[in-house]
Amino acid sequence: MLELDRLGKKTDWKENLSIEAEQELNQLLEKVKKHRCAYRSAENVQIAQLWCGLIEIVRMIKNLESRLGRMEKILDKTFRSYEEERDKLIKSLLKF
Repeated sequence: MLELDRLGKKTDWKENLSIEAEQELNQLLEKVKKHRCAYRSAENVQIAQLWCGLIEIVRMIKNLESRLGRMEKILDKTFRSYEEERDKLIKSLLKF
């Protein structure tokens, strides 16, 4: 959205973001474009576009949670076998 600066020139508010934040916002906006047909048919297009952005963020979170869950399973198996080996070693040392 363009706004007028103090000199009356139009400026884009995104120019005031850090480079990283602007890149992240642009990536999110690219993902939101998939929903263009939906939000363009809304009574309030801007609000609908925000909701579509929220949908994309929720999808990213679900994807991360799924990946994290797989990593946790792998680590649990690894540590479980480590703990079992440690317990066996302690038992054998106590018997000795």
